[in-house]
Amino acid sequence: MVELPDFDSLKWLAQHAPQQLATLQKNLNQALISEAHANNRAQLETIRHHLEFKLSRCSTPYARSYMALRLMNDKFITLNQVINQPDLYTDNRAKVLCYPGK
Repeated sequence: MVELPDFDSLKWLAQHAPQQLATLQKNLNQALISEAHANNRAQLETIRHHLEFKLSRCSTPYARSYMALRLMNDKFITLNQVINQPDLYTDNRAKVLCYPGK
C-alpha cells in the first residue's frame, strides 16, 4: 500500500500544490481498490466515482470535507440498517410492471 504522508506535508500540499494532493488522493484510492477483494472492487469503484463527482461540485475545502463526511455517514447508516434489520433491506425491492404492448 502507498504510504500516506504526515499531516504537515498534506497541509502544505493543500495550500501550495493542490493538484499534487489530488493526484496523491487518486493514487491512494486506486491502490486501496486494487488491494480489495475482487467481489468488492466494482462497488468501491462506484463509491469512488460518486465521491469524486460530489467533491468536484464543492467550491471550498470545508465544503469538500463536509460532503465526504456526509457520504461516509450515509454509507454507515445503510450498513447499520443492513446488519441490524436485514429483512427491511432484502424486502426493499422494486416491483417490476409489464408495459402493455401495442
